[in-house]
Amino acid sequence: MASFKPERPLKRLGEGLAVAGGVALVLMMLHIVADVATKFLFNDPIDGTTEIVAAYYMVGVVFLPLAYVTFAEGHLIVELFTGRMSGRPLAALVGCAGLVTLAYLLFFVYYTGVEALRRTREGEAWETSVDLVAVWPSRWFLTIGLGAMALYVALALVRHFGRGSGGPDSATLEVRARDAGERGRLT
Repeated sequence: MASFKPERPLKRLGEGLAVAGGVALVLMMLHIVADVATKFLFNDPIDGTTEIVAAYYMVGVVFLPLAYVTFAEGHLIVELFTGRMSGRPLAALVGCAGLVTLAYLLFFVYYTGVEALRRTREGEAWETSVDLVAVWPSRWFLTIGLGAMALYVALALVRHFGRGSGGPDSATLEVRARDAGERGRLT
């Protein structure tokens, strides 16, 4: 019987959220182009474009793909002080950094969730030139994106501490900078 591998559903969740972020990016582009076109062709821009871009598209583009970026190890890594570390000291530092990252994420998931719930209850809306645009749903993008990232960081930490450093699965949290550093190190 095959064992359950939690990275599969987390990877799919991250991929789905990344696709949603990509869709938000394309929709933002199309919306802005349509707004500019209607402004110059008909002297009648689309009402609420600025508010929708700021509240929905930009937030979705930034926060929804965070889990995928984490899973794909796409975050920036600076090796100024750790470039020559290896073995247990590096594993300990990576583990501590992972714990701090998880604590930071859980803090933000909690407080963005509280704020999203409050704004949902209020029915938050921003005023445009002629109407109101409901923006409370976009408050949940932060909680969802950061929450998915926190789930992946928690899984990586369990693997890191559960199997020890140096194992094949600890590479998900370990700094891949050894390979990347050799290719891109400035001398």
